[in-house]
Amino acid sequence: MICRIYDVQGGTLEDYDTVFRRVGVEKPEGAHVHIVGRTEEGLKVIEVWESSEHLERFMAGLDQAMEETDIGLAEAELPQPTITEFEVHNLDWLG
Repeated sequence: MICRIYDVQGGTLEDYDTVFRRVGVEKPEGAHVHIVGRTEEGLKVIEVWESSEHLERFMAGLDQAMEETDIGLAEAELPQPTITEFEVHNLDWLG
């Protein structure tokens, strides 16, 4: 499993909601967790995926969906995130 954390400096929950609503993403194959919250600096998104392959497949599909609906980070006024990624040793306490 892999965890990816996106730190979006200056991002707002409204920005996130706009993109999420317009793309209309349902739980993708291989996804375990998707968490979004506001921080003092902006937004933090934390995701856990079964594998890097699942994550990359989703990201490719998301990029395509954003192109098809003319949504981009620039249009949504979201800055490029700082990304941290690591292998998950344990995932527990879900639901």
